[in-house]
Amino acid sequence: MKKLIGLLATSSLFMLAACSDDEGSSPATPVSSITPEFCQANNMSYTVTPNGDGICVAAALSSSSIDPYAGLLQSSSSDALPALSSSSVIAPVNVSSSSVAPASSTPAPTSSTPAPASSAPAEEAGDGTWHLALWDGTADDIQVPTGNKTGGYWYSYTDSGDKGESSFTWAVDVTGADGFSDLIKECHGVCGEFTLLVGTNPYKPYVGLGFNYSKSATEAADATSSRGVCVTYKSDIDIILEMGLGSKDKTIGYANPFVTLPAATAATTADFAWSEFAQPDWAETTVANPEKALVSLKFKFAGTTDGEDGGSGSFSIMKFGAAGQCN
Repeated sequence: MKKLIGLLATSSLFMLAACSDDEGSSPATPVSSITPEFCQANNMSYTVTPNGDGICVAAALSSSSIDPYAGLLQSSSSDALPALSSSSVIAPVNVSSSSVAPASSTPAPTSSTPAPASSAPAEEAGDGTWHLALWDGTADDIQVPTGNKTGGYWYSYTDSGDKGESSFTWAVDVTGADGFSDLIKECHGVCGEFTLLVGTNPYKPYVGLGFNYSKSATEAADATSSRGVCVTYKSDIDIILEMGLGSKDKTIGYANPFVTLPAATAATTADFAWSEFAQPDWAETTVANPEKALVSLKFKFAGTTDGEDGGSGSFSIMKFGAAGQCN
């Protein structure tokens, strides 16, 4: 029974505290100001303790067989009701539903839908550039990771458009739907043989292979972030590594910026900064910062003299990436 009384007293204390905190309601009556009228208004009896404090006692607590001070709580907050001594009891006070702010019956909603991912293409950096990563032909990678989904697939070309008769010989067919995929798996890179026949071409005979750096052959991309390129290769003759600029090629008279990969009979790795790519001496129209409008990268095998055959040989390209990645 003493525990029950203690619970009643505890409940009363918290209800009074709730009333005092509720904005717009009357503050709870302090213990020191309890009067007979207050007790009567709340259907309780007023009595005076031995030390002279006035208290309200509910009818159930007036029995002399019940200790009215059992389980009494002390207030620990200086802003709450005054600390209660063992001679003071607050009997339950009726509190109307309008005097206490009700707890919300609806919990704050939580989102059932995850935050949407960025709508920007995952392959494009925030600065609008494409980021070249390492293509490792020795690991049978079939696409150069240029930073976009449609670029990076190998293709080949010849001088037939200039009436030349130069050609490639491949160990595996590259003209089907799989393109160079089967050849890369066969060679662990891109490998082949070339024959440079001038035909009626007035220029140097040539063949080449390459890949689009940007999304398509007609769209340029900013390759500045790659700082340059690296390549691991071997070849019987020098290879011209050329920057394709799409529609600008014709504008500059096909005097595209390039670097030379010296002939090497064993696998060799070379690195080139974009600043090392230069147009040929005969260029009449110059282009500035071509790496900011890069469309493709091409490996060209060419003769040394206009109007003359250039012989034959073999090559293998094993790795390609941004500057420093091939090591």
